[in-house]
Amino acid sequence: MLFGGLLLQQYRDEVAAAEGRNAAKASVVVEWAKSVFSLSGQALMGVAELVDAQGMPNAESQASMSAALRERNRYMALVDELGVLDRDGIVVASSDQAHYAGSDFADSELFTRLRSGEVEEAVTPLYWSESGQAYFFGHGRRLIDAKGRFLGVAIARVSPRVFTETVLSMQIGQGESIALVDPAIRLIARNPQVEEYAPGQRLVAPMTQAALAQGENHWSHIFWSPLDQRKRLFWLERVDSYPLWVVVGVDMAEVLAGWRQRLSIFACLWCLIGLLGAWGVRHYVRRLTLAQQLEKRLREREQARAELSVIAAAFQANLGILITDARGRILRANAMFTRITGYSEAEIVGRHPRMFSSGQHDALFYRELWRSVREQGHWEGEIWNRHKHGELLPQWLAISAVRDTQGVLSHFVATVMDISERKAAEEEIHQLAFFDSVTGLANRRLFMDRLSAALKQGARHQRFGALLFIDIDHFKQVNDTLGHHAGDRLLAGVAGSLTRRLRESDTLARLGGDEFAVLIEALDDDPARAAELAERIAHKLMAAISETSALFDQSLSISASVGIALLDDPYVSVDEYLQRADMAVFQAKAQGRDRFCFFDPEMQEALLASIRLERDMRQAATLDQWQLYYQPQVDEQGVITGAEALLRWAHPERGVVSPAEFIPLLESTQLINDVGAWALERACEQLVVWASQPQFAALTVSVNISPMQFRERHFVARLEEIFTRTQVPLSRLKLEITETLLVDAPEQARATMSLLQALGVRFSLDDFGTGYSSLAYLAQLPLDQLKIDQTFVKQLPDSRANAAIVESIIVLAQSLELEVIAEGVENVEQRAWLLAHGCRLYQGYYFARPMALEAFEARIMRRAL
Repeated sequence: MLFGGLLLQQYRDEVAAAEGRNAAKASVVVEWAKSVFSLSGQALMGVAELVDAQGMPNAESQASMSAALRERNRYMALVDELGVLDRDGIVVASSDQAHYAGSDFADSELFTRLRSGEVEEAVTPLYWSESGQAYFFGHGRRLIDAKGRFLGVAIARVSPRVFTETVLSMQIGQGESIALVDPAIRLIARNPQVEEYAPGQRLVAPMTQAALAQGENHWSHIFWSPLDQRKRLFWLERVDSYPLWVVVGVDMAEVLAGWRQRLSIFACLWCLIGLLGAWGVRHYVRRLTLAQQLEKRLREREQARAELSVIAAAFQANLGILITDARGRILRANAMFTRITGYSEAEIVGRHPRMFSSGQHDALFYRELWRSVREQGHWEGEIWNRHKHGELLPQWLAISAVRDTQGVLSHFVATVMDISERKAAEEEIHQLAFFDSVTGLANRRLFMDRLSAALKQGARHQRFGALLFIDIDHFKQVNDTLGHHAGDRLLAGVAGSLTRRLRESDTLARLGGDEFAVLIEALDDDPARAAELAERIAHKLMAAISETSALFDQSLSISASVGIALLDDPYVSVDEYLQRADMAVFQAKAQGRDRFCFFDPEMQEALLASIRLERDMRQAATLDQWQLYYQPQVDEQGVITGAEALLRWAHPERGVVSPAEFIPLLESTQLINDVGAWALERACEQLVVWASQPQFAALTVSVNISPMQFRERHFVARLEEIFTRTQVPLSRLKLEITETLLVDAPEQARATMSLLQALGVRFSLDDFGTGYSSLAYLAQLPLDQLKIDQTFVKQLPDSRANAAIVESIIVLAQSLELEVIAEGVENVEQRAWLLAHGCRLYQGYYFARPMALEAFEARIMRRAL
């Protein structure tokens, strides 16, 4: 019984040791097989990123997508073909486009699983390809857009020859075998080969089929091999979730060779002890000796198994491989690893892999990496390491932990692949797809994505943001005068100035031409406070843009118009917010440029009306729709002494359009210079006509001059041409100017007025008292008349304050020996008060409204009669 129990225990130990060796070899093969599918999965990830960047291929982009797939397939030796299926399962792009274009895989199990969303990535068992006349694995990845909608499938075809070549290259001992089968027990690869069985052939193995049906990830049993009809100890282990099983077997004759020898020895000893009881002590000593030898042999076999695991993991491949001990000290590295890092194997053996650290990853990254290795046994992902010469390289790193039969960690095996070229290609694609080539800022596509995300975020947190549209004023003039190179330099300078003034969380983009957009998120939860902050930001950005004038030697002033739309309604679309900001920019330009404007809900209709009005106004001169009306100016006796020539627009549909509507449009579109010159020339022509008629010869005509006209570069020259052409009696002509002109550029205004006064022109200061009135310029400028604004006159004589102001203006004009006239006189009480205080010239509805030339002349003729 003692001998029988001991033999039984030794039998179990031999089987357990063999089973441990089988498990170790199977683990190595499993890790290698996982790395194969990891590489094909990486290739599919690359295809998915390509689709994200370029979109699903269509008829125009099919060829370029197929070319990109061929280029990627060329660097993926383990992948036989790459392709893209659309949502209907039709091949729309393939690295072998000529053969597979239009093929239908809609009914395949792989496509069905991925389309249903059951899995994101899947691998098929072996399948027979009629086109390739061989068995292949299919590896697919689900493609979705930014909203999670199904687009199609990226698919890779992996040839079993990768497994066959590697399995055949592995060293095995006497009586050992290593095989790979799929769930249907079709043979993929086996070492040693059996001539009667080719890859893809289904095996008749009821025991194996029963083991696979149990759903366990690994299983060990002794049964007869269906290939060579030998009794073997088999270890079956599944390669994670892939349809692949590793089968490692060893001939039981080899496993029990030593045991059977000991069995013979024990049998002889038993006979000897039965015959010679005196030899009992010797038997006891021999048993102890044999036990020690057995323990030593087990240790030696365990050490040999560990060394075999390390050697098998370091097989030659197109990947950099690094092997360390359990403490992380480098033991070995293959040639590819030394080429990737620049170090020779002698320079790194004995050192720790942290020598390759780039400093790009924090401590948390490495803690998560090693936590995954400890808990799951592996980690893979993208990492930045430093080359021997100092440059940083992006790499795809996979780390696996190797354990002995007792589960004790013994080694780490890392595979490294240089992905510099792929990263560079991705970066270039990303740059072209989402960034402007001139300024380096986000383009319209990226800005729209961020604006959409900001609207969702703002709705979630109830904080208001702002959208700012920036349009460079007169940018076309820069391109026309200095060239497009200067225009690009200006755009780049503006982009740099704006970037320095914004937060990292803000988004600055160039939408095209001279248009920029700024997205400011989460300003405040109060809309009024958010609007105030947006206004401050607009001021800051406009000041930054004006500083770019220093980029040019010429005296060039750079300014911008800014439109602001508050992001205050989560139900408003991105396009509508862009339209709001654009309309606000248009309004800012209409108000004179170099300013900002908030979007107003009433602005849209007003802008549309203004656009229609501007369109009609540009045709007014061609259609002869401009007219001059005349409003009489009378003295204290009621005699008409002159008139103010007022511009009117006779619109064919709207009738006579109010100057309050079209004058601002004329100024904003620069048409005021041409139309104002037309009005002045018509008034001069009329003065010439009246000069030959005694009843009209003494009349004067006042013509309003816009500040924009006055500041025109060739204003004086244009007036001289009009005076010369019409031969107008200049003593009868008065040009009415406003205080705004005198405040904005007093020196220029005084110089221009002096030139015109030398020609004989008289000046009247219109709307006196409503602007920034200054006695200093009254004394310095060549004025002939002060015109009291109607805002003071209409409250006479009831308002004591206005009465005091008007009385002061009259006294001031008399002291300066200036003629004074009051406009807006509407009743007899106003006229009487003005007369009593020394004002003897009047203009207003009390005397007459502005009228056409015929009516004005008829009125004078009636009074003459």
